[in-house]
Amino acid sequence: MRTFAKATSLLLLSTVLCNPASADNKSADPAVGVIRGRVVDADKRTLPGASIYIENLKAGVVSDANGFYTLTNLQPGTYKVKVSYVGYEPIYLTLAVPEGKTVERDITLNEGLELQEVVIGGVFRGQSRALNQQKNKMGVVNVVSSDQVGKFPDSNIGDALKRISGINVQYDQGEARFGQVRGTSPDLTSVTINGNRLPSAEGDVRNVQLDLIPSDMIQTIEVNKVVTADMDADAIGGSINLITKNSPYERTFNATLGSGYNWVSQDPQLNFGLTYGDRFFNDRLGVMAAVSYQNAPIGSDDVEFEYDLDDNGEKFLTSAETRQYYVTRQRQSYSLSLDYDINPNHKLFFKGIYNRRHDWENRYAVAYKDLEKAADNEAEVEIETKAGGHDRHHARVELQQTMDFSLGGEHLFGNLMVDWGASYARASEDRPEERYFKLKQEGLGLHVADPFTRFPYVTDNISLHEGTWEVDELTNSNQDIHETDAKFHLDFELPFRKGEFGNKLKFGAKYAHKSKTKDIVQYEYQDDYTNKYGNDYMNHLSSQIRDDYMPGNGQYKPTDFVRKDYIADLDFASLEGERVWEESSGNFDAAENVTSAYLRFDQQLGRHHQLMLGVRMEATRLEYEGWNWTKPGDAEEEAGMEEGIVSTGKQKNNYVNVLPSILYKWDVNDDFKVRASFTNTLARPNYVDLVPNVALDLDDEKVTIGNPDLTPALSYNFDLSADYYFKSIGLVSAGVFYKRINDFIVEQRTSGDYAGYPGVDFKEIKTSINGGDADLLGVEVGFQRDFGFIAPALKCLGFYGNYTYTWSRVNHFNFAGRENEKDLRMPGSPEHIANASLYFEKDGWNVRLSYNHASEFIDEMGEHAMLDRYYDAVDYMDLNASYTFGKKIKCTVYGEANNLLNQPLRYYQGTKEHTMQAEYYGVKVNAGIKVAF
Repeated sequence: MRTFAKATSLLLLSTVLCNPASADNKSADPAVGVIRGRVVDADKRTLPGASIYIENLKAGVVSDANGFYTLTNLQPGTYKVKVSYVGYEPIYLTLAVPEGKTVERDITLNEGLELQEVVIGGVFRGQSRALNQQKNKMGVVNVVSSDQVGKFPDSNIGDALKRISGINVQYDQGEARFGQVRGTSPDLTSVTINGNRLPSAEGDVRNVQLDLIPSDMIQTIEVNKVVTADMDADAIGGSINLITKNSPYERTFNATLGSGYNWVSQDPQLNFGLTYGDRFFNDRLGVMAAVSYQNAPIGSDDVEFEYDLDDNGEKFLTSAETRQYYVTRQRQSYSLSLDYDINPNHKLFFKGIYNRRHDWENRYAVAYKDLEKAADNEAEVEIETKAGGHDRHHARVELQQTMDFSLGGEHLFGNLMVDWGASYARASEDRPEERYFKLKQEGLGLHVADPFTRFPYVTDNISLHEGTWEVDELTNSNQDIHETDAKFHLDFELPFRKGEFGNKLKFGAKYAHKSKTKDIVQYEYQDDYTNKYGNDYMNHLSSQIRDDYMPGNGQYKPTDFVRKDYIADLDFASLEGERVWEESSGNFDAAENVTSAYLRFDQQLGRHHQLMLGVRMEATRLEYEGWNWTKPGDAEEEAGMEEGIVSTGKQKNNYVNVLPSILYKWDVNDDFKVRASFTNTLARPNYVDLVPNVALDLDDEKVTIGNPDLTPALSYNFDLSADYYFKSIGLVSAGVFYKRINDFIVEQRTSGDYAGYPGVDFKEIKTSINGGDADLLGVEVGFQRDFGFIAPALKCLGFYGNYTYTWSRVNHFNFAGRENEKDLRMPGSPEHIANASLYFEKDGWNVRLSYNHASEFIDEMGEHAMLDRYYDAVDYMDLNASYTFGKKIKCTVYGEANNLLNQPLRYYQGTKEHTMQAEYYGVKVNAGIKVAF
């Protein structure tokens, strides 16, 4: 905190010394003036990324994400200004600047190409907005506007991200959840809202759940693959910035209503959205409010398998499991944006967004265990139902919430621009009354067909009406996970010189305080249930595996399960329960404070060259407290040891990172851009890895050890790219990037001795370590354009595509037992990522066929290479169509279909044929109507 206070004081002192200006409509120097305003199109839509260039001075600026621009330090007089935008006819203005005044001037561009072929609309307008923002950035940035998102069948932000070059997404229940940028795992990428990093609702990781945020609540998605000194540095893969809807230029009102159908749940869905914005008090107050609601009954058909190695290194199947999921996913999102113009030089704003996702889930599972002992009649079968409380739809409810509220201001004191912001964000995950009812039968001789193919299966008929069953598990748990972030930043921008060799200095400081708590309390009741009710569950059975169950071509046999309503109605208050200490062993409290400051210097080197030099300092202070858990074995119990947890006490750690950056941009001409950069970024360890706890299971001879001495991974990044922008709206791009990632983190799994408890030959020892260094080299290419360049009649057809290749290699691997392994790829790094979209748009019709591919990658490392878990390759295909009609009131009727190839989520172990998990979701269709006033 002292560092932050000193930095803030120094910056404030600099402000006073350099610009002793009053906060009125006058500039500090009465001889200079300012021009400020907003760039819009003929429909009064704001145009971000517009170029405003003063030809007299050979200097200019670019409009921001909301279309605002500011020209400062102008001597009184008349200036000729050129305003240009990809796909729009450039215009020339003559602007008069009076002495010592700030002039407000909004600029309207007319839609239409230089060849006067068409008026821009629909997907062309969306591409235009995105391309202009990319075109004028110093770093490598990919932008998706809300117009573009609306042209794809994407229900959440994660699904929209998979269309961007170099991004792969990982799925949960058929929807994109985590994003991977440029061949790096999700924990190496940051997700921000309006520049503020979002906290995570997950208990153990920093990864942000992208499926929490509906796609129709975001105005723009920016993927910054090269971060600058004024951005948070924890972004090795990149930074995904979600910009919420800003206040409009004039009144706007949009509504969406739709429904859908899922092949697994076979129930209707509901989608609803509403957006309203306007300006009040002579346009000084802007308001934008939006709401989105989605209710989607979905589900999945799932199989899971486990393997192990014998003494000769041969793999064998140990367990197989059939799972049927029924889920109702409900998403709610609310946002509000306010801005208030005090006067032309001073503005205040507020932005807030709240997202809420309910998952009501029931899971029905049949597990075949100890299959390696089946020949000796020592295998077992478990039949399990996951349910919830009576007042929670008889289902386990997972309630995840995120919110972000920010208050800030932008001020102009003479030549000095100042912006500040304070924000509060919170993410949480609650699972109240999560219940499991498991039945077990032992001593079975099971027969497994095709044990080493992708879909092994047990041929025996399993019935609860045959054999001796016991209640093996009856639990009720409550989980509360929450993370809060409080931030404050202060930034200054001071131009020194205008013209072809103009320059400016930007500097600032930021303080962020994070706190994270994980609290799980679970009790088991199976013993008392059996004593009181015996096998009463036999009166409450039902069949749940679908007739059209997809994995393995229907070879998995249905069976009966204990009904969810029976479990929900159980009165646990009348049962005597026993605390499950193992579930609480992962609980923790964490606090993290990051104080940062930066300097960024921008230098224009003639008309066509720009250079940016920067350095960022981030000081991190950590404080963690967890719980040590010990479960005694038979010998320890006889000696009087009891199971329980003991606090670890608080442990602290501090470190400082100084991170330089150099960016260069060459404007070969107005349409051809070349960029090169060196940046230094980091990725902090996951929360659970830093907790200083030891989970010691002497009964099963397993131990999990926290590692508070983990250091953040550091990356040295080099980028070179070239983009060519077509005047008829389009882009061809190519780039190469290299990352040297030091001290990346992996979970190490070994066996043998553990120094903390000598004398026991542990079967499994797990701990997270700084695993070593990695080289990552990648190539990105992209192309998007309509086919009008071939023939004017083909203007209505277009193609959007990109491809990313990454090569990675791990060096100095610090994984016990695997130190000498060669040619190992970095975990979380797919080799190939490709996206393609073919679209048609004419006379209000819009049809788009989209395809996504990502190759397999290592997701989790095992004790041996044959036990590594891989996320298998994926191929997704989506189709959507719409028709728009009307002038003053525009109506759009749409229909869309997702996952036409029925791509499963699939993990395999070691080799492709050894499935660990295959989860199928079926096809999902939606249809509805959108109205814009």
